[in-house]
Amino acid sequence: MKKVLISAVASLFLLASCNNNGDTAGASQVPVVKKEMNSEVVKTVANLSIDGMTCSSGCGGKIQQELQALKGVKGTELDFADGRSENIVSVEYSPAEISEQDMIKCVAAIADGHYHVKSVEVIQYKGLQGTGSIGSSTNDADLNANPLGKIFQLLNLLQSVSKIIE
Repeated sequence: MKKVLISAVASLFLLASCNNNGDTAGASQVPVVKKEMNSEVVKTVANLSIDGMTCSSGCGGKIQQELQALKGVKGTELDFADGRSENIVSVEYSPAEISEQDMIKCVAAIADGHYHVKSVEVIQYKGLQGTGSIGSSTNDADLNANPLGKIFQLLNLLQSVSKIIE
């Protein structure tokens, strides 16, 4: 009976110490907020809020270097300020090739876990729908989905007509 009780307690202790389900970097505990924005350029950017950085060239440079080495990362940019507890590394990436969780794990693996991603803001920049100019791909379905599209198309048409009249 004692052996069974000791085995049960040992098993519970092991399970409690491994409660992250194999996620050694703690990536599943990092909040990820996703937003969409209109832009002329279609791209996805993850803004990683990271603590543990003490300088822009050493710490920030190493984090950028490691992230840029990941497949699917197109580029990085560092927003660092001395004395700030968390600094931002913006990562432009292809969501089809890499996930935010992969980036979080990458940062956590640098310098034996010295850096910690506290939050991630993912911004999906959507291309603007056609503006009514020559060669645009605006169709009626796009305009019906966005009532302002009709107004902008009409304004562009009026502007073009006024230029022709002049």
